[in-house]
Amino acid sequence: MSRGAVITFVLALAVGAGLGLYIGWVAAPVEYTNTAPSSLSQSYKDDYILMIATLYAQDQNVEAARAQLSQLGFANPGPAVAEAAQRYLTAHAQPNDLRRLARLAAAFNAALPELQDYLP
Repeated sequence: MSRGAVITFVLALAVGAGLGLYIGWVAAPVEYTNTAPSSLSQSYKDDYILMIATLYAQDQNVEAARAQLSQLGFANPGPAVAEAAQRYLTAHAQPNDLRRLARLAAAFNAALPELQDYLP
């Protein structure tokens, strides 16, 4: 290949990459709408579980909590709540958050021994 062809190829490649980045990031970026909570990453699922535990602390409605947790894809939510509580415990979360998670896990008969200090 001649030098001119190589330069033309490199310039076309650079223009194509730049145009692709512009379209993907500025002109038409991906917008997620109405996605299922089950598609969340684990850290966001843990936050979602904490929000459900906060609602449960207010209304004590186990069936509502079970229905909300089923949206995360948990057929048996007890172990999932206990695992989230364990991750929060390991991360040294606020005691109020740990109490809420421990109570929700206990409501599903899945309380861990490490969480006994946070139960009434």
